Amino acid sequence: MFKGWTNRWDELSVLADTAVAYAAYLLVVHIYLALHPRLDSAQLVSLYFSWSIFVLGSSWLGLKLSFRGYSRRWNQLPAELAMLFLANSLSGAGMAVLIFGLKATWFSRLIFVSYPATAFLFQMVLHSATKVRLAKWRRRGLDRRHLVVLGYPPRVSTFHETVHDVPEAGMDVVGMAPVALGDAEGGQSAVARLKEWLSTEVVDSVVLALPLDDSVLRQAIRIAEGQGKEVRLVLDEVGALANRSQLYNFYGNSVLVVNPSQAHLTARWVIKRTVDLGGSIFLLIVTAPILFTVSILLKVKEPKAPVLFRQRRVGLNGRQFTCYKFRTMVPDAEALRHEVAHLNIMSGPVFKAPDDPRITPFGKKLRQYSLDELPQLFNVLLGQMSLVGPRPALPDEVEQYGENSRKRLSVRPGITGLWQVSGRNQIQDFERWVELDLEYIDRWSVGLDFAILARTIPAVLQQRGAH
Repeated sequence: MFKGWTNRWDELSVLADTAVAYAAYLLVVHIYLALHPRLDSAQLVSLYFSWSIFVLGSSWLGLKLSFRGYSRRWNQLPAELAMLFLANSLSGAGMAVLIFGLKATWFSRLIFVSYPATAFLFQMVLHSATKVRLAKWRRRGLDRRHLVVLGYPPRVSTFHETVHDVPEAGMDVVGMAPVALGDAEGGQSAVARLKEWLSTEVVDSVVLALPLDDSVLRQAIRIAEGQGKEVRLVLDEVGALANRSQLYNFYGNSVLVVNPSQAHLTARWVIKRTVDLGGSIFLLIVTAPILFTVSILLKVKEPKAPVLFRQRRVGLNGRQFTCYKFRTMVPDAEALRHEVAHLNIMSGPVFKAPDDPRITPFGKKLRQYSLDELPQLFNVLLGQMSLVGPRPALPDEVEQYGENSRKRLSVRPGITGLWQVSGRNQIQDFERWVELDLEYIDRWSVGLDFAILARTIPAVLQQRGAH
């Protein structure tokens, strides 16, 4: 029963947030038209209100894709705000695609920018106000949930203390049954007490504090399910991982998949791949004249040398692929690398030389504006790279990685990333480079990718760290 209400609360919150986003759109449109009375024609008003169906759809879809659960408790507000920010970013991105695809040149960019921001502000107020009101009700003894707790003694005690110390959580423990591991008699006694509580007390949820002997755990879950009670598991150390987990049925086996970071969540991976596909296709079309011109110039300058430099790099989870770049060095540069090893300015396994004699004059110009990396858009299109991510490493570099560094291989490498927009080759400490890549992986969001892409343009134009 309680689980059913929790699900209804989640669905109601999604619908409420969608309605609030729709109201924000209507308000922004009204303000825009009020400030521009000359534009307030019947045709333009009709277009804006006809567009509102896309706002509803994109808001709802953005919320569902970003959904990680709602809570009526204050400690979950930061996570909910992060979720709402991502949802509105996705909604805005979806609208941008529709505006571009439908060639809606009449749509004001001011509305496009202010609508997601206003929707986020309204939703933030709604969630905060809801939590304030519920916290006041619960301190008065309203909206309380009754729990019985059974399991590992230290965790049963800790959970009971937490419930007692946080009245706004809206919970009351009406029964506790500590069970030590290996205590068969105590386990059966606790199961018997559980049956009694469920028969004589008002109980909304059964809380099982792990670890528990398998027989006790199975019996407790079966008894609770038999009476339609929600079961909650106190996971302790595993709980931190379970915040980023997904549970699914694997041919009769319940499997909990723990994602190591935000970047590994399936829904977000699909979104990132979609952005990579659309972005690479768009950029290949836009940069086609540059790709063609550079190819011709390279062939004219050195007719017998290849235009593209092909090199094996390490990608997702250690998969190797051929990385494409415009050739900026002499044809036999790889064979000559040992002769310039002393010029390396980087610590660790990475090689970077600002005055590398193997670089051709024309290649130096290409590197100054990162034009040599444009062919990597084909790697993105093929799914071997991403627009944003850690730099693709060489196999011999990976062989020298420590344990922390190998986490860089858990996502697709990128054309640009935090390292590139933070100074690139000016950062000569490999450990600092790794820190930036791990920070990106742990903090990943669509908004962060767009922010890095936006910062890449001035970084390239200013030639920061390029050589």
